[in-house]
Amino acid sequence: MLKHSLKAALAAGAVLCAGCQAEGPDEASVDPRDPISDRGGMGVTNRGQEQGLGSVQPQTVDARKSVVLTETAILTGFTLSGVLNQLASQNGGTGLNSTQLFRQLWDTQNPTTGQADLQPSAHCNDTGNLLNGFPNGCRTSEGAQAVPTSITNINSYSAIGLYNRFDLAPTSGADCGEYRVVFAKTGGGGGRNFIIFEAALPNPRPDLGIDGCRPVQAFWRDLSTKPVATRATAVRDFYFIGLPGFSPVIHMNNYGFNPAGIGQVRVNMFIGGPWMLKEFKLNRQCPAGVCTLKFAPVTVKANPAGRLFNPASTHALAPSFRAHFITQVEELAVNNVNTFNYSVPDTFNAAQSDAQSFGIEDDYSAQFGNSASTFRNDIQAELTRLGSTVSPNQIVARAQALSCGGCHDRSNSASLGGFSFPNSASFVHSTENIQTGPEGTRFAVSNALANTFIPFRKQVMEDFLNADHPLTPVSRFDISGSATDGLFGYWVERRATGVVMKASLDSGGESVLAFNRPDPIAVATDGLNVYWTEASGSILKVSVLGGAVSTVATGLTGLGGIATDGTSLFITQGGSLLSLPLAGGATTALATGRPGLTGRLTVDGANLFWHEGNDVQRMPKGGGAISLFTSRPGITGLASDGVRLWVAEDLNPGNVLAFPLAGGAPVATFAAAFNINSISAGGGHVVWTENRNPGVVMAKVK
Repeated sequence: MLKHSLKAALAAGAVLCAGCQAEGPDEASVDPRDPISDRGGMGVTNRGQEQGLGSVQPQTVDARKSVVLTETAILTGFTLSGVLNQLASQNGGTGLNSTQLFRQLWDTQNPTTGQADLQPSAHCNDTGNLLNGFPNGCRTSEGAQAVPTSITNINSYSAIGLYNRFDLAPTSGADCGEYRVVFAKTGGGGGRNFIIFEAALPNPRPDLGIDGCRPVQAFWRDLSTKPVATRATAVRDFYFIGLPGFSPVIHMNNYGFNPAGIGQVRVNMFIGGPWMLKEFKLNRQCPAGVCTLKFAPVTVKANPAGRLFNPASTHALAPSFRAHFITQVEELAVNNVNTFNYSVPDTFNAAQSDAQSFGIEDDYSAQFGNSASTFRNDIQAELTRLGSTVSPNQIVARAQALSCGGCHDRSNSASLGGFSFPNSASFVHSTENIQTGPEGTRFAVSNALANTFIPFRKQVMEDFLNADHPLTPVSRFDISGSATDGLFGYWVERRATGVVMKASLDSGGESVLAFNRPDPIAVATDGLNVYWTEASGSILKVSVLGGAVSTVATGLTGLGGIATDGTSLFITQGGSLLSLPLAGGATTALATGRPGLTGRLTVDGANLFWHEGNDVQRMPKGGGAISLFTSRPGITGLASDGVRLWVAEDLNPGNVLAFPLAGGAPVATFAAAFNINSISAGGGHVVWTENRNPGVVMAKVK
């Protein structure tokens, strides 16, 4: 991944909270990481040493429009039958239909033999009521939903929340995080019950690393400015149709049925007590050549079996778990409620997580106890080495808070050493309770989400959006100049058969506007057309949408740089600065006798700036008195947005400075760059090029 695209990001919190994320059967062979909990990837990785500097005009989002959506007007477009219908249809229309898929999910909570039309299917008493070697209790109150005549059926559930979990995307960009829809039982008899579909969205541009996911976060960003009805249509299309180049969120491959085994479906059950959380993957079975989808129970992640915390445990895995746990103390000791974390290999994970009962297996603190033990001494020794004031009991309590049951109730208000864990809303974080919001009614969320986890995830998203990022892979050759209109970046590649290119500032996806051009030198845009100069002495243009190339001017020997204010073109020719109409015509000399001109120039609504030797000069764009703006070594690019002059310097390393046009000290704005050779500014972005052969085109929010 390009170092420029790295940006500090921190986040936590969940609908079903920390410790319930899945891995698939093939994950170990695909990715050496342990299966993550509801914390991981972008949300807990500190990449500060490689991040860009702060933006002058950062993008911001409304968390209740771009991170969490619970408005009833939006969620009426999501039905459980609609989700399961789409999954069944993606299987090719064979096997279980949507209603049977719903019933089969709950039949896993019944002992064998289950409902005849759903077999073969997993059941809670398979392998002696064990899963991964740990207890897997039957839940027949919930299992009753498998009966065709059950009063609780597929129509008893309503969507209550949509969640943007970009914070779970791995920093490598192997996927784009999770996009969730939460269903709650809102009818069909007594008790409470929840189903959460947690799709891991594939990254279609892994060559861009995590920045291949930028279109997804740009989509969620833009929801902040849309009215509720428009948001409702847009987000439903995102889930059921997908963005250009991306799969729909609701796709059978996104719930564990993929080589990495990522994505899952989770349930939080309380039709019968106690509150219990379990996890599933979609599997595809093809008996006799007829394929069908089935929900397969899997372990709950970052939920080690509680008995492994007991210092006196004689379980065969207890010694290896305790040894591993010591290696995780450093992450657990992080004194930040949003970022303390740990990794749990799946061999230690339990089959279920009880959020309600105390003093039982899932109560880690009770299992660990208060007595002296070698395990306690080893934890304390590691804490002492780290200089941490957190106690061994608090370290175990932190592990408890990251389990499903801990996050959902057991750890409410727990003192974790330096902070307390925030409260759920009585065993859930996304509730079926309706409240009045700014745009009508919406479903309420827990205090933990509203006040702690959602604001932090918002920051993760904003940090990513504001980070410098590549528009192309490191694959471009002979880059010579750049321009931007705030929507796209444009550049030319100078060679005998050169090209004029563009790429979206949000999604990359470079495309050719003009090809087989002889020695293009520099480029400019007015948002309608792209203009460029060629060594032959010609100025040409093409629509920003592509199409036929047309000639603006010819015969300009010594032609160099180009800029536009949307009305005129400004060029360098030898030691002169000239202007001419956009459509072409006679040139007007603005300044002559400037032998040090390098061809680097920019124009705004009032002034023309250019580079001479080590100096940046300024004059009114219509001509007039010339004044020295600044002197700097190594200047390789200039861009003015009417408020600041952006200056690129190719030093070792290079940097970009923003000079206030009204005067004052420059501000360093971007991370170090190498071989930077052009810069442009437009809309809310700055674009620059690094011509390393192969090189890259970069962008950042101002």
